Formats: sequence, C-alpha cells, structure tokens
Amino acid sequence: MHGATPVKWIRKRVATERRALERARRRFVEQPNDKRLHAVRTKGRRFRSLLEDVECVAPDRRLLKRVKRAAEITNSARNAAVLLALLETSIDPAERSAASELLTALRERAAGALKCAHRRLRRTSFQPH
Repeated sequence: MHGATPVKWIRKRVATERRALERARRRFVEQPNDKRLHAVRTKGRRFRSLLEDVECVAPDRRLLKRVKRAAEITNSARNAAVLLALLETSIDPAERSAASELLTALRERAAGALKCAHRRLRRTSFQPH
C-alpha cells in the first residue's frame, strides 16, 4: 500500500477495475464477438467479487447491481456460444449431416443472443455518475 490508507487503496482499486470493465464493454459494443463478450464477463466477475469483498468499507450497491445486471445480460449469449463450440467439436464427422439442423439452429440462437447482449450493453455504463 506504500503510505496509502486502506480506504484510499480500496477506492483506487475499485476505480481501476471499473475502468477495465468499461473498456471491455466498449470494445464489445464496437465489435461484438464471443471473445470480447468473454472479456466483459471475466472483468465483470472480477469487479463484482471486489465490490462484494469491500462492501463493508466502500459500499456502492447501485454499481454492484449494474455489474450483476450486465452478467445477466450476457448469460444467454455466453451459454449459447459455449454449447455451440462444445457440440461442434464433439460431433462425430459421420454424424455431422444428421446434426446439421441442430447446429444451424444453435448458431442462429447464439447470434441472436449476442445481438441482444450487444443492444443491451450499449445502454449500460460503468462510468461514475
């Protein structure tokens, strides 16, 4: 901490994590894809954990609520992407044609969920008010 009080250090850490999440959100909004969505979710989990850990010293319930809402917004898109990747890599080549319809439907669902997450995250911000 090098001379900083614990509360100052916590506030600085919260500000750093907030900026990291906001940068990840902006990158996703600029170019929505699975990799950038994953970055938003990872930064969000890390930030949420920090906010919950320091809540007794630096409570910010509204910010914590926004971070949790962002996780909810991105759940469907991430789940669809993970399921699709799992199925695409585990389907036997001989059964690929039989699974084609299912894979097409999952790709459409994943694309729709990504679009929805994009639309909703465009209206979300983690900047201080």
